[in-house]
Amino acid sequence: MQIIEIMILLVTTICWGMQIWASHRQRFVKNIEHVLIAALLAMLLLHFLMEGYRWMSIPIYILLLLVIANYLFRNKNRQLTRLRSVLFSILIVFATALAWAASAILPVFHFEKPSGQYAVGVIDYTWTDSSRTLNNGDARKLNVRIWYPAASPSKLPVSYIPSPDAFIGALEQQYGAWLKLLKDYRLVHIPASYAPSFSVQASPAPVVVYLHGNHLGTGFTGTFQALELASHGYIVMAVEHPGTAFISAFSEKEYVLFHNEFQDLAESFSAHNAAAIPIINEQQADVEFTLHYLLNIKEYEPDSPLSQQMDSNRIAIMGHSFGGATAANMLVHSPIIKAAINLDGYLYGEYPATPKNKPLLIINGGLQLEELEETMTDLEVERKLREQLLAAGGIELELPEAGHLSFTDLPLYSPLLMPLAPNIKEQHRLINQHTLQFLHKHL
Repeated sequence: MQIIEIMILLVTTICWGMQIWASHRQRFVKNIEHVLIAALLAMLLLHFLMEGYRWMSIPIYILLLLVIANYLFRNKNRQLTRLRSVLFSILIVFATALAWAASAILPVFHFEKPSGQYAVGVIDYTWTDSSRTLNNGDARKLNVRIWYPAASPSKLPVSYIPSPDAFIGALEQQYGAWLKLLKDYRLVHIPASYAPSFSVQASPAPVVVYLHGNHLGTGFTGTFQALELASHGYIVMAVEHPGTAFISAFSEKEYVLFHNEFQDLAESFSAHNAAAIPIINEQQADVEFTLHYLLNIKEYEPDSPLSQQMDSNRIAIMGHSFGGATAANMLVHSPIIKAAINLDGYLYGEYPATPKNKPLLIINGGLQLEELEETMTDLEVERKLREQLLAAGGIELELPEAGHLSFTDLPLYSPLLMPLAPNIKEQHRLINQHTLQFLHKHL
């Protein structure tokens, strides 16, 4: 919950207690109540102006309005019986707890300030690759968010979700009006500014391409890593892949949903790998297109702060889950990729019998949950691929307390996800630490 929300809920509860138990015939009680009601109205106004209204806070607003209605319209000379006072008190305690819980389920979360020396800039693009098409015949569009080292912050804040109205509007169009609850995430901002000047000291900067995971991933679900890397002088380009992202929204009515290519397959690595290869090839084409666009961005986006800031000889790629598979595959097949990081992903793809000696970091989550036990068979095939790549210059680490979602921002969305990703701030710190050490060494 946000600070003013907490204050509103506390003062509302105190007002209810006074209205139920205190004798309103006493002048000082009346005066205190007048002050508290005035304070509530002032805090509500500040909340709307400074923090913004939240759908998940509607129970708090209802409690507050009931307090004010009772203040305005009750019979001031009538006292409740002791039994009614007790019953009303129980009801108010229950309602307050419910309001607190509802607001806390989808909190307005925040990110830690990154530890690097640079301020962080962010810019969003939608680029169209007219040489490739989707199943409906439209040219393939790609949402791209780029974080980079800035000279100094601009005055423009950055929303966590790029174009949040389009993103949430597309979700509403597809899944229904109940997803208005996600509009609260428009209030989540990150410790960065939009489109400031590039830092002269950091130029030309190495580039890290970030690839999200299958289904739940998007171009912004690795923000905790992108912020940290950009503050240490890296350009981080997150490419959102239509069809494997949860949703790629270009407007409220133009979007591409996740399509599950694996749902009817047998739970074997070989079957999943066969289905994964064409997707990996498509994602590799996405990466090659966006890297070319970034390298030549002055031609396409003349006013971009990223113009001529990229060091094309220092490019790494990292990805979570399925994105990690694509990252490892590109390391082997693309000469422009100097290093790769696989975050808790299988090594799907096609690999040569003797891969080139190029640096690969694999970070695995070690959290064991009975409900999420491994069901994939013939993993010895994957293990053999893994050993071949590790022998050619790779490092494999395990974080004992990290779950699969710990490598994303998703556990910040709700405390309900805590069992799947405990101690998330510490896990994010460790992931960033290992990632930076690896990139500093190999780029």
